[in-house]
Amino acid sequence: MINVGIIDPDSLTRTVVRTLLTDQDQELISISFAVDKLPTVQAIDGLAAPNLVLLDFVNHTPKLIKRVKSFFPKTSILVLSDFWKLDTVYEALRNGAVSYLRKATCLNNVLSAVVATYNGGSVLSPCISREIIRKLYAVKSHEDMLSARELQVANGIVDGLSYKMVAHHCGISLDTVRVYIKRIYRKLDINSKGELISQLKG
Repeated sequence: MINVGIIDPDSLTRTVVRTLLTDQDQELISISFAVDKLPTVQAIDGLAAPNLVLLDFVNHTPKLIKRVKSFFPKTSILVLSDFWKLDTVYEALRNGAVSYLRKATCLNNVLSAVVATYNGGSVLSPCISREIIRKLYAVKSHEDMLSARELQVANGIVDGLSYKMVAHHCGISLDTVRVYIKRIYRKLDINSKGELISQLKG
């Protein structure tokens, strides 16, 4: 029996997810709780820790995942949300989520995603997987276009370092950093630091 908690501010979504999880096989899934927000400490004290929590952090940041993990450290977190910008997905995964599904496209697959996550897998919506692959390909393209030193300088800029800090970090002069920046801009066909950051961050 997989014990599942649901945290979603939308009552219709909670009802639909509960139905999708329990109607097909009532002996496979039990619902520990289905609430609109993270339960209070007092309410959690009376609950058995779920094996998995389905979570939509709408109106919150992905840091809500850390709070859920602080109450249920061994629980797997599966995000079920329509917020799927890649930076948001990465932040959710860094905060402890192991699966991430879009409600709009994957709601009907929630049971198989819960089972896969419970069995040690990790499930991503196809559009998220595709975006990650696109980004990895773009990074590889930049690696192929730029020399190792140019890539080091470019990554320093993307990480928010000033030209002076990049020079110090790379052990080169400030003028040399400027030469590298001009080469990078020419190779990537860009004209500004903003465009550089946008291209390298994908």
